[in-house]
Amino acid sequence: MDEDAIMPASGEALALDTRESYDASVATLGAWAHAYYVRDDPVVSDEAYDRLFREVAVAEGAHPEWASAISPVRRVGGDVLPGFRKARHPQALLSLANVFDRDGVQAFDRRVASALPDPSVPRFVVEPKLDGLTLALTYVGGELVRAATRGDGEVGEEVTAQAVTIRSIPLRLGGGGEGVPPYLAVRGEVTLPRDAFARLNVAREAAGEPTYQNPRNAAAGSVRQLDPKVTAARDLRFTAYAATALEIVPEATGSAPLGVPATAEAGGVRAVPGSAGVVDRLRPVAAGASPFASHWDALRLLDAWGFRVNSKSRACADVDEALVALDELQAERPHWDEETDGLVVKVNDLATQERLGSAGKDPRWAIAYKVSVSDVVVTRLLDITVQVGRTGAITPLAVLEAVRLGGVTVTSATLHNADQVQALGLMIGDWVRVERAGGVIPAVLGVDCDGSRRDGSERPWTFPVDCPACGSPVTRDADEAVARCAGPTCPAQRAARVRHFVGRSAVDVAGLGANWIDRLIAAGMIDGPADLYHLTAAQLRGFEGQGMGDVLATKLAESIDRTRTTTTLGRFLFGLGIRHVGAETAEMLAPIAGSLGNLLFAVAAEDRDARIAAMHAQALETRGIGLVVARSFATALADPGMHTQLERFAAGGMAPVPPVAPLEPLGNGPLGGKVVVLTGTMSQSRDAIAALVSGAGGKVTDSVSGSTSFVVTGEKPGAAKVKAAGRHGVAIISEAELRTLLAGRNG
Repeated sequence: MDEDAIMPASGEALALDTRESYDASVATLGAWAHAYYVRDDPVVSDEAYDRLFREVAVAEGAHPEWASAISPVRRVGGDVLPGFRKARHPQALLSLANVFDRDGVQAFDRRVASALPDPSVPRFVVEPKLDGLTLALTYVGGELVRAATRGDGEVGEEVTAQAVTIRSIPLRLGGGGEGVPPYLAVRGEVTLPRDAFARLNVAREAAGEPTYQNPRNAAAGSVRQLDPKVTAARDLRFTAYAATALEIVPEATGSAPLGVPATAEAGGVRAVPGSAGVVDRLRPVAAGASPFASHWDALRLLDAWGFRVNSKSRACADVDEALVALDELQAERPHWDEETDGLVVKVNDLATQERLGSAGKDPRWAIAYKVSVSDVVVTRLLDITVQVGRTGAITPLAVLEAVRLGGVTVTSATLHNADQVQALGLMIGDWVRVERAGGVIPAVLGVDCDGSRRDGSERPWTFPVDCPACGSPVTRDADEAVARCAGPTCPAQRAARVRHFVGRSAVDVAGLGANWIDRLIAAGMIDGPADLYHLTAAQLRGFEGQGMGDVLATKLAESIDRTRTTTTLGRFLFGLGIRHVGAETAEMLAPIAGSLGNLLFAVAAEDRDARIAAMHAQALETRGIGLVVARSFATALADPGMHTQLERFAAGGMAPVPPVAPLEPLGNGPLGGKVVVLTGTMSQSRDAIAALVSGAGGKVTDSVSGSTSFVVTGEKPGAAKVKAAGRHGVAIISEAELRTLLAGRNG
């Protein structure tokens, strides 16, 4: 059904001459579309659908006051938008930690057991991990009011105008919203089926346009179109995989709105009565107040309300059933009409999910099972080159004859280190077997047919003894598998550090690609990332001889300037490229660092060593940060070169945004110096109570030790933490007693 192609011509005769006949026809079209797009079970011919669709469109043209919020005419796309607005999610969209074998799944089951899951419901749900674009939908009174991309998990892009063109996204939930929570968040994946992807690329190639590499990129590119008609023209599919009931945060505690207010029309979605001003003040309800008894129950209700849910999902009583489901679904994956990059195992009981919480940006109650599909291809190893990273690490890279693998054209694969090249027995010119490790990263498995295809033209490869970028010696510590360039001024390392700093996961300087970074370094205009903040638009315009025109120079200067005051401290810390500090651990370190000014003061103070040692100790007490990360962070702060770099950032006007709730110094407040462990279900979420403890000068940690001041218990406390408290002689108090302490009363 190509609705865009059957819009009526002006002056066409009116067949639906009453509001009642129009409403009935809209309802009929909705039922037919649901059967076609969601159930994959058409109930009428395309001709019958198209004929009634045209009659509805003619009626709306003659009587625009009749136009229904769920009219299929709205699905063809509206006017081109000027840009994407930001939208803050009512609930953080978390990423998933990966496991790659049965042992990883069983270890996950043991962690879940410590949270005392409800034995009366199946313990797990196993479902496909669709490879597309994550979309978060918000419904008020059963009607769609906003759709947003995942973004960084906290804030995404508002794409409501595009979402309404996807026919498997309900505009109004089934039964007129009966039984639907007043405020509802629905998460799911937008995908492009394989056959639709093939048709799209054929059409683009015929039109002389570049083709998409894979269905995931095509789906993402289709939704992130400022022209909703482009989105409407593609056969996108939305599959819901999670639902959360929401409630309004009181005005006094709500944050400043970010996004499109519900009072305005958003991409053709009309304002819902009673929704004004609330869309950006919503939060999840506690598990005990949720209308969903379990994740499986939520999937069942999503299906009843008109969403497409994945028919392959399975409820599993225990880990043994989950492992069987994983094996069976893994074998089916290559035959599905949508691409997947693994399977997901979720804890079914919502109260258990809440007790488990999250570590950084990973929920503790779900994992991605990333065993790759069985597709393995054979291609020629044309060469082995090396890459020099920001820490000097030299990584071999297999240069491959182009080959299609899992819907992607593969031309290279990482070989990790020299030991792997030797272990695989690779020679340049070999025929090699390649797979996408974990369904994502291309990996060389070995030489095809154990080398029997060799004809004598192959040649051995040796790891370089000198850095290809600067000629400095390549060294390798006895306890490390990675070789590194020893050159302190290696240009490749400098370029890699700047590329890392300006990348999307770090500071995100739009428009500054690797080519320009190399040119700026070669011209002596920058030596490291801090130098970017000392460049001027005039200097960049003077770089015109290198191909940078006035427009690009101005945009680049504006892009750099914008990051001075919009970059969060966590992203800034990640951008510094400290070894072992990833994007998530950088966010955990941000409250310890406090601000750029605080870091500068710490590394320049007379008692510098003591201040750095205190940060090191705080990092060790922070859930999710281990010894290696804490030590690496402290070592970096103690490096004089880091001091110089931080000073240059500050002198250039870099002022990262501090964490929303920076840690209070231990020793201030009624809980000054206290280390607290929380366990069990309480009157507020764990994060909310942890914020109260932090604001009172205390610190919440995840495990009980000799340094713990007391354990606070709610309903159904964790048995392991209660036992650990007894073993260490730690006092156990109730939530009421904690609140007495927070109020500054001693009894």
